Amino acid sequence: MRILATIICSLISISSFAQKTYVLRQNYPTGYRYDFSINSDQIINQKIGGRDVHLTQNIGTDYTFDITEGHNGEKDVKVTYNRIFMKSVAMGTTMTYNSDEQDSTKKNPFSGLKGASFFMTVTPDGGIKTVAGIDKMLDNMASKMTTDTSQVKQIKNALSKQFSEEMVKQTMESSFKIYPERAVKIGDKWTVDTKLQMSMPIETITEYTLKEVKDGIATLSVKGALVSKGSFEAMGNKMETDLKGTNSGETSIDIKTGIVLNSHLRIELYGKMKSMGQDIDFDMQGINKIVGKEVN
Repeated sequence: MRILATIICSLISISSFAQKTYVLRQNYPTGYRYDFSINSDQIINQKIGGRDVHLTQNIGTDYTFDITEGHNGEKDVKVTYNRIFMKSVAMGTTMTYNSDEQDSTKKNPFSGLKGASFFMTVTPDGGIKTVAGIDKMLDNMASKMTTDTSQVKQIKNALSKQFSEEMVKQTMESSFKIYPERAVKIGDKWTVDTKLQMSMPIETITEYTLKEVKDGIATLSVKGALVSKGSFEAMGNKMETDLKGTNSGETSIDIKTGIVLNSHLRIELYGKMKSMGQDIDFDMQGINKIVGKEVN
């Protein structure tokens, strides 16, 4: 009888352990500061009019998040650009921009971003409720990029196409809107839909699975579908896209704060594009990485 009771207790214990649930959400502590480094490496192959065009790109942004206030699970965050850089190599030509290069005699569109900041309110699921301070940030950026006051407005207008409130919101959500709406246990799945329009419109439908929890860190398996179907402008030319693809990999987050500690995703995007009536075969392979850490 004692053996039977022991077995029953053991089964109850195992069942309880297996069903343990975890609340994964944005829970940034007020007054804390975090650094995030986001990096994307891309290999792009295009066939235009029978000609093969090969392009490699490395794009990275380093941010600091200052968690200034909290209310009803939402957090107000001051976001500061520490560094943004891009290296693009195509057809034997290398183009490099780096915000660390502050030489005012050189035309560097990134120079005005170093130290620039804006404010956002982040919801518990990682969504961005509001974005503020973009107009002031663009004023500061434009004034750093030229001493010719007649050009400041023109530069600000050009910058606003890349740094509008909506684009900043989408950029942040594409990296940090990852949390489930309910408590989850090992093996549970949930889906998040995000949109991003930088150089081209991209919608991502991503399925996350809670793979493992160890030492207060949750590891999520990531598997998703990408779709880019629409039009945009690039260097004054109207482009149309009909692309699809996948993203897959892993993301680890701190359960207590919800901070993304590490993310490594493989991206594939392929299909057709059209520019000035000309069809373009497009294929991209990429790796997106995020590293986050507390800096208090």
